[in-house]
Amino acid sequence: MTDNVSKFISILLLFPSASLWADTAMLAAGDMWRAEIVYEAVPGVTRVEPGYVIPLPEGTAPAQGAARRQAVRIDYDPALVGYGDLLNVFWQLVDGHDGGGQYCNRGQEFVPALLPRDDYQWRLAQVSLTRWQALHGRASRVSLWPDSRFTPAPEMEDWAARHPWRFGFYARRCGGWPVTLTPEP
Repeated sequence: MTDNVSKFISILLLFPSASLWADTAMLAAGDMWRAEIVYEAVPGVTRVEPGYVIPLPEGTAPAQGAARRQAVRIDYDPALVGYGDLLNVFWQLVDGHDGGGQYCNRGQEFVPALLPRDDYQWRLAQVSLTRWQALHGRASRVSLWPDSRFTPAPEMEDWAARHPWRFGFYARRCGGWPVTLTPEP
């Protein structure tokens, strides 16, 4: 038995980047390409996966024709970046007053939402939303979804990096750029 424990510890020492304390966040920040590029630049983020989320009220299956939203699933090392830090980036990415989409992307697919995965993330998301509303003096159009299903969109992964000219045109045309990551006030 001790031999197995020694082998396990040896494996962990060989792969220090494989943190035992990695965590995951899901955020619907308008459009997935923009969110992917910005979150990939955050120190401590190990992977950003674009996809779609569908709200699941009270843990039920999605309703026929339920509106999906573009989102990203973010793997991160909480020793280097916290969920609260990712939320601060979120508020810099989105226009929280706009309930009809984000910038030139219109429709429910582009409406931002916070997608906490557990009670801890839920509490931080509520505090973050309340703080944003207090700073701006009115209600936010960003919603909190307690339970949602993430569906990866592998064909969209690294789209901006694979099509820099197209993405550059899109980003300039759409507005909301450049995003500068500023620390929490």
